[in-house]
Amino acid sequence: MSDKKPIRILRIIARLNIGGPAIQAITLSEHFSSDMYRSLLVCGQVSSHEGDMSYLAEAKGVHAEVLSGLGREISPIHDLFSFKALTELIRRFKPHIIHSHTAKAGTLGRLAGWIHNMRLSGTDKIRLVHTFHGHVFHSYFGAIKTLAFIQIERRLASFTDRIVVVSPLQKEDICGRYRIARPDKVRIIPLGFDLSGFRYPENGRDAFRERYFPSISEEVILVGVIGRLTAVKNHRMFLETAKFLRDAGKEHCFKFLIVGDGELKPALMRLASELGLEGSVVFAGWQKDMSTVYNALDVVALTSLNEGTPVTLIEAMAAGRPVVATDVGGVRDLLGAIDNRDRGEYKLAENGMLVPSGNGRVLGKALCFVRENRDVSKTMANRAQQFALSRFSQERMLKDHESLYRELIHTV
Repeated sequence: MSDKKPIRILRIIARLNIGGPAIQAITLSEHFSSDMYRSLLVCGQVSSHEGDMSYLAEAKGVHAEVLSGLGREISPIHDLFSFKALTELIRRFKPHIIHSHTAKAGTLGRLAGWIHNMRLSGTDKIRLVHTFHGHVFHSYFGAIKTLAFIQIERRLASFTDRIVVVSPLQKEDICGRYRIARPDKVRIIPLGFDLSGFRYPENGRDAFRERYFPSISEEVILVGVIGRLTAVKNHRMFLETAKFLRDAGKEHCFKFLIVGDGELKPALMRLASELGLEGSVVFAGWQKDMSTVYNALDVVALTSLNEGTPVTLIEAMAAGRPVVATDVGGVRDLLGAIDNRDRGEYKLAENGMLVPSGNGRVLGKALCFVRENRDVSKTMANRAQQFALSRFSQERMLKDHESLYRELIHTV
């Protein structure tokens, strides 16, 4: 294709709920809309219990075409209508590249592109790209359903031109552990964001802390966990940590903030009450001004059972906050080399602390280490900030994607 003709990119994502995939899809759609590119962003509807990031698309001038059936849940009827709508969009938009994000969008989008390609030959074929922001191959479903998803992804990968993963450990999962795709098809493109607002947070720390914990002292460590209230995020572990510290006589030293919403909120609120944590744990819901949230927190925790590259940790690191996270998915890629000196059940890394998945007691001990070793924690947080700002810049991420797209269409 002539360099003077714009490259048309159809970008498909299941929904624009709060999180890294939505931010990435919106940012890429904004950037690849110029004289050289045309982008069309397609998404489903956000569920009632999820935070909606469509405001970010509006702020960036990105119009998203909404297919109501292209949400998170699997529904044969709705999925069939979404598939038909996607085939019509492909016929009308005539993309050179279809780039899908998230599992359901990746299935419907790639199938629609593959069927469209059956009528074409050679250089006329649409290039198919899919990004794994995480994966659902463990801790989401039972064994039979998980195996079915693995088999589906293997079949989809067979006719996908490039698969993008966001960390080296995720590539090991996709190519080695689950054998989804050949290594030569997979590209590592770390996430990238505009992190400038986290590096220099605005004022508001005291007001935010007082809003949820009146008369809270600066000596009290405010620990936050941020994300959807869903099973894979394992907020139960966070609550078990709060109980462990209370039972250990540390209740006056720590307070806990849960930022986010989701289908498990009623159950988690009941559990917090049953554990007697009303004075220690507050459910804050979704927040738009995340720089103020990170500024108010003293430690950011992550308790997930499975992760790709968690955006909350990147943002917390960019804000210079100590992070303590379960050792799952791509978390270790963020936290760096491990200090091999024996420190018990938790591990110190270059950029934060790692704890075993599902163990609230060890997370509690790690939080006590942060409180009792402020200089060590500050050093880790400073290293983490420099790492996040240098590794996860938006400019680098956009250049990486542009190189990928140019590689794919150079023979068109």
